[in-house]
Amino acid sequence: MSTRWHLDIVRSRPTDAQLEQLGRLAGAARAADGHPPFSDQTLVSLRAGDGDGRRVTTLLASDDDGTAGEAGRPQDADASTTTLAGAAVLVADRDGAPLLELVVDPARRRDGAGSALLRAAADLPDLPGEAENAGADVRAWSHGDHPAGRVLAAEHGYAVVRELWRMSAPVGDVVPDPAEIAPPEGVRLRSFRPGDENALLELNRAAFAHHPEQGSLSATDLTDLMAQPWFDAAGLFLAERDTEGSDGALLGFHWTKIDPAEPGEGEVYVLGVHPQAQGLGLGRVLTAVGLAHLRDRGVATVTLYVDADNTAAVRLYTGMGFTRADVDVQYAPAVAPGGRQ
Repeated sequence: MSTRWHLDIVRSRPTDAQLEQLGRLAGAARAADGHPPFSDQTLVSLRAGDGDGRRVTTLLASDDDGTAGEAGRPQDADASTTTLAGAAVLVADRDGAPLLELVVDPARRRDGAGSALLRAAADLPDLPGEAENAGADVRAWSHGDHPAGRVLAAEHGYAVVRELWRMSAPVGDVVPDPAEIAPPEGVRLRSFRPGDENALLELNRAAFAHHPEQGSLSATDLTDLMAQPWFDAAGLFLAERDTEGSDGALLGFHWTKIDPAEPGEGEVYVLGVHPQAQGLGLGRVLTAVGLAHLRDRGVATVTLYVDADNTAAVRLYTGMGFTRADVDVQYAPAVAPGGRQ
């Protein structure tokens, strides 16, 4: 029999105690599943709260035994002694569909917490969106295509709308010949240095203008990411114009990542090229420079993420020696033409 759940709604930034709870819950799920339940961008949004046109709502599920207080209690209530059974984080901005990530404690699964969280998230009364039922616009991620996520999606009428592949390769198999690292004429490569932030944000917006997550990176988000223990300015490579009389405009970048918790694995974290610099071969050059950096830092494996329908990128990475290792799946409600499920 399913448990009756308390669902606490937290608007904007959770309290420090609640963030600590979420961290413990996410850690338990990662240890059990082999995948983090929340993306880096969601974690950034949680720590920052509302701002830059973004709204953050967190749903916290705990046993309905009186220990968690009343649903909808003020978010400054003391949550340090409450054990979370699950949580859902909904991040909505003015330009895109609300993005949902959901996690249930591995010890509390098959007890209805996931269903309760998904229903509550989709039924929030102030979701942005043009549909009569704004919940019809929600996009929900299942990292690692978790079997429980498939069951939950089927039970609630959600269908797959996007696949994000994680590709990996032994670092020794994908680092190119040094001759391939030479930038094209009129372009210089260097690492990030303080003062590049605004130019990098402008480049990111141009390179990912049609990307639902990366394109929304804000100055606050960038500051938060650069404060993380894995950030290394030496591993953030920039390609800039280097011709007589040029303004040194940024043309592309490759941001690499090595998580101290997994030092044997390096990641092609973000790779972007300005639309006006397409065709110069910068993507391949920046990839090569970043891979050589990761090799020199001693990683054994390199990973990257790419949309499954980005056939050109999949072909490029496959040709370099990467193979699909895993997949993140995004679901959306299967909405009929009338706007209802």
